[in-house]
Amino acid sequence: METSHRELLISKVPNGAAKIAPAPSAGFARSESHISSSSAIIIEAEACRQRYKRLHPKDCADDEKDYKTLVHTLTQERLSAIFKTKIEEGACKTGLCGLKEEQARVYFNVYGKNEITPPKRENIWIKLLRQTFLGIFNILLWSCVIAEVALIVIFSGEGSGEETHHSGKEGPDYVTPIILSAVIVMAALLQWYSELKAEVQMEAMQKLQAASKVPTVRMDHGRRVDLELDPLNLVPGDIIFVQAGDRIPADVRILHCTDGTEVDNSALTGESMPEPRHNKTEPVTCPPPEARNLAFFGTTVLKGNATCVVHATGDATFLGKIAQGIKSSRVKSTLEIQIEHFVHIIAVVAICVGLLSLLANLLSPVKRGPAEILQNSAAALFAKVPEGLLPTVTISLMIASDQMASRNVIVRKIDAVETLGCVSVFCSDKTGTLTTGEMATQDLVVPSSASFSLEVHRRDRDSGLFKSQKLLEDIATCGVLNNGAEIFQVDGGEERWTGSPTEVAILRACAEVNGGSAATATLKQRPENFKTFEIPFNSENKWMLTIHGDQNVGYFAILKGAPERVMKYTTLQSDPSIVGKVEQQLQDLMGQGRRVLCIAKKDLDANDVPKGGKFEGTNATDCNFPMKDFKFVGLYGIEDPPKKGVAEAVLDAQKAGVKVVMVTGDHPDTARAIAGRINILGSAVETPANEAEQLQGAVEFSVITGVMLDTRI
Repeated sequence: METSHRELLISKVPNGAAKIAPAPSAGFARSESHISSSSAIIIEAEACRQRYKRLHPKDCADDEKDYKTLVHTLTQERLSAIFKTKIEEGACKTGLCGLKEEQARVYFNVYGKNEITPPKRENIWIKLLRQTFLGIFNILLWSCVIAEVALIVIFSGEGSGEETHHSGKEGPDYVTPIILSAVIVMAALLQWYSELKAEVQMEAMQKLQAASKVPTVRMDHGRRVDLELDPLNLVPGDIIFVQAGDRIPADVRILHCTDGTEVDNSALTGESMPEPRHNKTEPVTCPPPEARNLAFFGTTVLKGNATCVVHATGDATFLGKIAQGIKSSRVKSTLEIQIEHFVHIIAVVAICVGLLSLLANLLSPVKRGPAEILQNSAAALFAKVPEGLLPTVTISLMIASDQMASRNVIVRKIDAVETLGCVSVFCSDKTGTLTTGEMATQDLVVPSSASFSLEVHRRDRDSGLFKSQKLLEDIATCGVLNNGAEIFQVDGGEERWTGSPTEVAILRACAEVNGGSAATATLKQRPENFKTFEIPFNSENKWMLTIHGDQNVGYFAILKGAPERVMKYTTLQSDPSIVGKVEQQLQDLMGQGRRVLCIAKKDLDANDVPKGGKFEGTNATDCNFPMKDFKFVGLYGIEDPPKKGVAEAVLDAQKAGVKVVMVTGDHPDTARAIAGRINILGSAVETPANEAEQLQGAVEFSVITGVMLDTRI
């Protein structure tokens, strides 16, 4: 599609009005039609700003730092009117939808590129000059250089070099100021080069994280245009399409989504648990971050696909507001504070010594001339200034910075290395920092005999995988078939797992038992395992049901979900003693910080199958097949496991005298279990009778949960 060659230069002025930057003179007068067109553009730009204000509360200022919006409370018809974008019923996959091209160009000039404004970077040459001539220690050293040069200039004319030689007096000292100047400049160059190299490396890493194109629909001259847009070119009002595995390119309102759509908000919240999404209008009392019809820039779609309308871009997004909130003036490092304090002491001592030397020379019985007295006093003063301290500190920090680089750590400011060495307490988030940020199945619990004893199977310590065993075949097969996650082969033979973290965790474990992803794919493709019907997981049922097979080989159903919901549909309910064993095992797993899911299976008789094999229903009450007499298959124990090497790193920190603190919003049992495994707590302690006792006990401040923080604020 050919775009217009005319560029609109619209800028925002303090009173909110928009203006057109004057075009350079081309040697002829502007036509009235061009002036009229420009005026129309200005009016439209201001009109779109006024419409955009309707998405925010009345008390929201233009430079508001908090994330405030009403977009989740508005109907689709209202959104269409505000953005002047066409929204069709359904998923907008066909028909005229989206913004008009000319409207999108106006929006782009009003709102700019869809990117978060990076912090202002200092010019590299100004930075070099600042590091050379500023800083209290540099100023002290340059003062010494200037004083030395001044003495040379003042007393150089008192006698010729020959006279000075015959009299036995030393000539002017040109070497000291030259060497001292070279030391200051070289130390500044070393620091400047080290920090510049770190910035270049960070920029290179950011360029590697290029976002993929976004499927977008617009209108041009009355026809539908499907585009693959760069995320930078998205504007409010654009209708986009996202699917599992995609990164959300801007803040969007969901217009349509498949059942069970989930997103990963860990980039914003730090929690790895997926969050469901829908397209229903939320009440006004619902805060935007908690609205389930919104998806935010920087998050990821884990499951399902959705049609969305962009409502905020760049700095106006939730992530952009966070970025604005953390922009602040640079705080002095501990090294700078210590050196500043040291220089103050040195300056006072040097001045006192210089004055005392001057006084001693004046009161001395040996008569000296003014030049000699001044030189003696200056020499006493300069002797107290440690000229070698600057290069010593700089070179030491550079050596430490290189050692950090060998451990894959980029040091932007070399004095930060010393600050790290002063740390006595590490406060760390749990999810994604101490843990992998990915759910993993750690336990497979299956019944083992007619007396119904439960066996717990865990990963092999050496390989970290589940071993293939006859006893685990049933739970592994059911976990593969009743699962919304998928395995894809990408370039280079690498496997890509998509779906919610919980589903992926179960599928990975079951694939290990079945012999790998290839064997798992073969299992799903068998005719007898063909999925005929599905009731997706939702917050009301708290279970997922799939039916497999056909009329020739017969049908079987698999039910997976929360243990308390699945168990009531199984045959175990008739035996309280067996139910007690399962509940005891549940308590043991949850005490270890596991999230537990139960799975059951049922072979459907001919009388259970509806006519024509057309299964229907959305819950246990409206199904056209019986939801009872399921056979208990087993339990999955799932957790976000600690990262490899974290337990050893915590021990190393503790040996160095650093106290490690874990901050999490998880349940205290989960937090305590993880803390015990990574050595923050000596061992997993018993759960106290109440939380107040735990706070006052021996493990005080070793594990701090969100509830504890709330009660103390």
